[in-house]
Amino acid sequence: MKKKGGKKKGGGGGEADVPRDMTADDSGEYVPVLAMECRGVEPYAFHPLGNEFKVTSSGGAVFEEDVDLSEGDWGDYDEENDEAVGVNEFESKIISV
Repeated sequence: MKKKGGKKKGGGGGEADVPRDMTADDSGEYVPVLAMECRGVEPYAFHPLGNEFKVTSSGGAVFEEDVDLSEGDWGDYDEENDEAVGVNEFESKIISV
C-alpha cells in the first residue's frame, strides 16, 4: 500500500519516516501510513472508507480504484502478471508522537 511520504518530527526529538510505503515484507507488522497534526484533538480510531489507498502488485500493476479496506480485506487479480493481489486483515491503531 502506498500513501504520499513525508518527514515528521517525533516527540523524542528524532525524525521518523511518517508515513511510508507498506510492502509484502511488512506482513503482520504495523506500518505508519498516515500522519496527522491534530492540535489538541485526540483521535481514537481510524476507519478506512474506500479509495484511500493505492496497491501495487509485485509485478508493478497499480490498483487505485475500488481499494476498499472498510471490511479489513481487499483483493483483485493482476492479469498482466498472472497473480492474485490482496490486502488481508487490515487493522489500524493510533499512536501519538
